[in-house]
Amino acid sequence: MHYLTRQRLHISQFHPLMKVLMTLYIVSVGAALWVAVLKYTDRAEWSTEGVRDYVHGSESAVEDDPFGDPLGALEEGYAEGKSRREIVDIAHPHLFTVPIVIFILGHLLHLTRLPDVLKLLVNAAAFLAFMATFLLPFLLVDDASLASAMFISGWVLLVSFVLLCLIPLLDMWFGKPGKGFDAIPKRKKPAAAGDAA
Repeated sequence: MHYLTRQRLHISQFHPLMKVLMTLYIVSVGAALWVAVLKYTDRAEWSTEGVRDYVHGSESAVEDDPFGDPLGALEEGYAEGKSRREIVDIAHPHLFTVPIVIFILGHLLHLTRLPDVLKLLVNAAAFLAFMATFLLPFLLVDDASLASAMFISGWVLLVSFVLLCLIPLLDMWFGKPGKGFDAIPKRKKPAAAGDAA
């Protein structure tokens, strides 16, 4: 936050030790993102149907086994889905931790030469996709038609995270100071009464 209170600061102007610290942070977030992708890939397919089966459960499983046989998950094509309790257990820690990571990366993004409109777009997309990704399952557990919305929000979140990591990292090491992010924009001075005459 200290850096954002200084006007016209560009991320490439950080002290080399600060650059190393920020790089280690961004790389660790990237590693966490990679593990999250592996975790999801292990549990579901990268498709609308995969999202539906993972959260809501497959229709064939409901028809074939209405009592939810615990060994049924071993059969091919069977997807039991998530209970509301499981969704709460997954969403609860993420709703507290992921916004902090997005917030920090968003601050770093503001110290790059990316135009303000794109900064706003990336940050807004990250937060909105995050909310959709972790809140839609509460509805999806009952309404399978929302699987496509969750699938899209998951992709938007992933792309947003990649941009939030890559843009500051590249601008920090290879970017050149330009206009920079002005944390305290200058206000126009009111015209004096004598100036109007």
